[in-house]
Amino acid sequence: MSKPLTEKQKERLYRLEPKLDKAIRNQNYQLAKELVSDIQSVLRPTGHFNRLCNSKNKLFELSIELEDFDFAVNGLSSNKSVLSPKTRTYLETISLLAICYVRMLEIEKAKPYIKEVLSNQNIIKSQRTREVFRSEIINRFNEEISLASLKTLNPIFDNDELEKEAVRIIQNLTEDEIYSSIGAAAPKSTKELIHMVYEFSTKQLTTTERLALPSPEQKTKDKEVGLTVYQSIKRVLYNSFCSPDSDIYKAWYTNGISVFLSKGYITTAVTGCLVNLGIGLNFIAASMIALITKFGIEVFCEKHKPSTLMDIRSK
Repeated sequence: MSKPLTEKQKERLYRLEPKLDKAIRNQNYQLAKELVSDIQSVLRPTGHFNRLCNSKNKLFELSIELEDFDFAVNGLSSNKSVLSPKTRTYLETISLLAICYVRMLEIEKAKPYIKEVLSNQNIIKSQRTREVFRSEIINRFNEEISLASLKTLNPIFDNDELEKEAVRIIQNLTEDEIYSSIGAAAPKSTKELIHMVYEFSTKQLTTTERLALPSPEQKTKDKEVGLTVYQSIKRVLYNSFCSPDSDIYKAWYTNGISVFLSKGYITTAVTGCLVNLGIGLNFIAASMIALITKFGIEVFCEKHKPSTLMDIRSK
């Protein structure tokens, strides 16, 4: 049984929780850890474990993005042990465990959590909300498996060549053709893994829900795979381009597009991100540069914001 929070404790949480959200958005990992520790010092003694685990899940989702997998698995497993299985925070916790194992390419470890997430009928009462959550979490599994499967050893890019290829793509391909070309350039193993995880995931749904979604065969067509790859990389790129505190964002709005492009900000940001992810496919790199250039930073930031797992709770 939790104890009522004092006014002083409430005021402290009203300061700490928004700071945590900002630290997560800015991927300030160390600050996020410190803020969660402060939040824990308030909520653990009072027994508000659900609220505490909600804050911790935000940190663990960031740790997955930053590939600190041991920290994420240990923390999420701890959350799971103290949460009631009847709560939305519990569902989000096991969803993140599934996501973490998928990103680690430990599919067999992910499967029990995927099954539990997608077969649960009781936590989300609204059928529409439940269907939206399941559709989005399945797409997230696809994105995570594509990121993990595209890894190569020691990726190296020639930025000048990538910029020339990006210009060629912009001049000759429509947006849909770019996605199809990304899918065609993806390794066979990426498509096979997407098919395997997607097929397992959709088998956990009711027949009605399953029929409302694309089939595994449709989901592994070139355009669908290209969209999945774009969405997965966009999730990681978003903060580099769209955080008001980032150098790229400031350069765009301070100097304008001509200076921005002439100095190769987009190319440098994309290749830096892909190297960190271990992805070394030139056509995918050039296509990401082309798409962001084609959209413009305003559209990319406003229309293409990726949702986190925590965002789905409000839908």
